[in-house]
Amino acid sequence: MVLSTRRGAWRNCLARPPRPILLSFSDNGGRHLVPASAGSVFSARIEGLSHDGRGITRVEGKVWFVEGALPGETVLVKPTRGKRSYSLGIAQQLLERSPARVDPRCPAFGVCGGCALQHIDYGHQIEFKKASVIEALDRVGVEPPSDVCEISAAPWSYRRRARLGVRLVPKKGGVLVGFRERNKSFITPLPTCPVIHQSVDRVLPKLPALIERLAIPNRIPQIEIAAGENATALVFRHLSALTDNDVSRLREFGAQENLLVYTQAKGPDTAVPITSEGVPVLFYTLKRFDLKICFSATNFIQVNAEVNERIVGLVTDWLNPGDRDRVLDLFCGLGNFSLALARQSGEVIGVEGEPALVAQARENAAVNQIANARFEVLDLFDESIKDWRPGQCSHVLVDPPRSGAIEVLKVANTHIRPRMIAYVSCNSATFARDARYLTGSGSYQLTRLAVADMFPHTSQVETAALFVRHDGAAKG
Repeated sequence: MVLSTRRGAWRNCLARPPRPILLSFSDNGGRHLVPASAGSVFSARIEGLSHDGRGITRVEGKVWFVEGALPGETVLVKPTRGKRSYSLGIAQQLLERSPARVDPRCPAFGVCGGCALQHIDYGHQIEFKKASVIEALDRVGVEPPSDVCEISAAPWSYRRRARLGVRLVPKKGGVLVGFRERNKSFITPLPTCPVIHQSVDRVLPKLPALIERLAIPNRIPQIEIAAGENATALVFRHLSALTDNDVSRLREFGAQENLLVYTQAKGPDTAVPITSEGVPVLFYTLKRFDLKICFSATNFIQVNAEVNERIVGLVTDWLNPGDRDRVLDLFCGLGNFSLALARQSGEVIGVEGEPALVAQARENAAVNQIANARFEVLDLFDESIKDWRPGQCSHVLVDPPRSGAIEVLKVANTHIRPRMIAYVSCNSATFARDARYLTGSGSYQLTRLAVADMFPHTSQVETAALFVRHDGAAKG
């Protein structure tokens, strides 16, 4: 469901430590209650939440980040690390509970680094993420729209793409399979995971025993998972050669559990199915656009199918291209946005730096019988991008990695000058930086903003925005 929320109804930023303080769940101001000597446990009122979900308080003018604490709570804080400008601690005991606190569903929460917010009511998680985006824009002087759209879906069993760490640790009972511990390199053993796709969650407790039976259990560093609508794949990365018996065991496991099993000796292009016969191509659908998007077991796809489809629909509605419009999709991947936009555009040009994704995008266009979309390989981070001239385009869409898209936006603003630029971001800080560039150029106005919860129960937030050219000089 896509909702619209007035920013004043939920935003309450309190202070500015080295990293953002984003949200308060209580009207009580943060106060340090019991003086703390160096290294001693002390009592404190938590006044805010950091970008990564840690509670924040102040002690004698110094900011403290407290693991496991929520705004409005009073906790006993055990110091763990001190810096010149801030300190770190962990909530050792809860003295006063926030109404936003809930019991985490996962027994490994607090140790596993996969989730950071399971102890927060889901509605408050959404508030936190909206506040983080607004705060990032405020910091760089960009005024957000008064209405911010919210995109969310079912917050459990959503993760169709993940990478599980594997490690043989005899002192802990053998092979461990799971995500890394929070802020550490150790593996959290996961017999179950409530956010991962159900087809993977049901076999999690069986994976350690499977790997222990291999000849090289200490040479399997990770298992990559990819769940399509038709099948789920497990990709076993191995640092030494597998024996024939190893291959047989993996093949048998895949058959018993109705999973596609791949092995990967080196890079992603070395991933091969354990059997060459009858291996289905993974796919997901964008039903509104009557699209079937095929992908390989190692291709990048958005982890949350439902939220992804809603973002694609929202951005397409914002841009609303017609049959005479030419759309440029930068960082197009395997055609997730490009092919949806092609359904109502005159022409779509998708640009991506990874050749394997471009090849898959071209194949997806053919599978869906789309003739007005073409795809090109181009490194959009290369220095030569400043001299790139893709031609006249009425609309531009950018969906970059976490580092943002500042250089290619300069090309768009200076040389393409489209009527609209849609920006989909997975990093609030670089999105804010790039938004400041576009609005500060005097050519574009931020008119639409949406916050999408692609990763429920984590601090990660996806943002979609629309910038409209307002100086009357658009070329498209």
